[in-house]
Amino acid sequence: MTIVEACESKTNTTPEFPMGWYSVARSHELLVGEVKSVQAFDRELVLYRTRTGVPVVQDAFCPHLGANLAVKGRVVAESIRCPFHGWRFGADGMCEHIPYSEEIPSRARLRTWHCEEKNGEVYMWFHRENTVPQWELPSLPELGHPDWTSPRYTEFLVPAHVQDIAENSCDPVHFQFVHKMEDVPPSEVTIDADGRTLHLHSDAEQSGVATHLHATVYNPGFAMVRNTYAPGAEMVMYNSAQPISKNQTLMRWTLTVSRAIEDLAGDDVMEGIIAGLQDDYPIWANKVHKHRPLFCKEDKSLVMFRKWVRQFYATSSDKREIA
Repeated sequence: MTIVEACESKTNTTPEFPMGWYSVARSHELLVGEVKSVQAFDRELVLYRTRTGVPVVQDAFCPHLGANLAVKGRVVAESIRCPFHGWRFGADGMCEHIPYSEEIPSRARLRTWHCEEKNGEVYMWFHRENTVPQWELPSLPELGHPDWTSPRYTEFLVPAHVQDIAENSCDPVHFQFVHKMEDVPPSEVTIDADGRTLHLHSDAEQSGVATHLHATVYNPGFAMVRNTYAPGAEMVMYNSAQPISKNQTLMRWTLTVSRAIEDLAGDDVMEGIIAGLQDDYPIWANKVHKHRPLFCKEDKSLVMFRKWVRQFYATSSDKREIA
């Protein structure tokens, strides 16, 4: 007798969090002296900007009696002060001051995550062992360039693992069925010689307009998509993720168009891209993560993605789980 297994939606598990650079805020959302609560990687984090303007990301709970520094914590010079008993922790995580004790315990420190500000966003480096960054943050040269419009922002809270969202970048077949293109566009996926960065090149025609799409994926939470409609007529979308949990990801998108099409079609192009992102949402929100997908012969780009993404997982068991 064969026992039918439980429904996969009830038993499915997702991978751990892949290492890489992840957005935790936009720069303009974090003022000098401001303290924010951030949920990321199944952790409660505190994000603050010191008086000299440096962003800091640390574990939120005070090692003394567990108060959440992101709730009523206060920036004092280059440190954050606990709202419960006034202990102060520097940007390196070390306790610098206890107002009622001259002696500071050696273990009085907060876990601090490497944090950098670039491209109008605050990023943290995530690795399960909290290592130093293994590669630099890419620069996004269009942002602030006079030949490009001021950026437009949008974001979605997606109930899916960050890898499943990133996988779309190597899935040209879904362009036809999800985004209503007339057919599957001719596409090619390549990986840089160092194995770090993945590219999708795709040629399509939609509403009578020929478009070349170039998606660059730097890690599962950070990507860039460039649509070229004609020489000098381009749209660029930057995609940065904040994995809140293994099943929930906040996606931040930044869009800009070249000045050549700003008045002619800039708004329409950006609104069309945002609408396209909304097309993906019902798929992401209702799918399960397949640890070992059943690929067919023509799923070459998806197979490449699954092999490429293994490098972002810290342990061999993680790598096997996403194969």
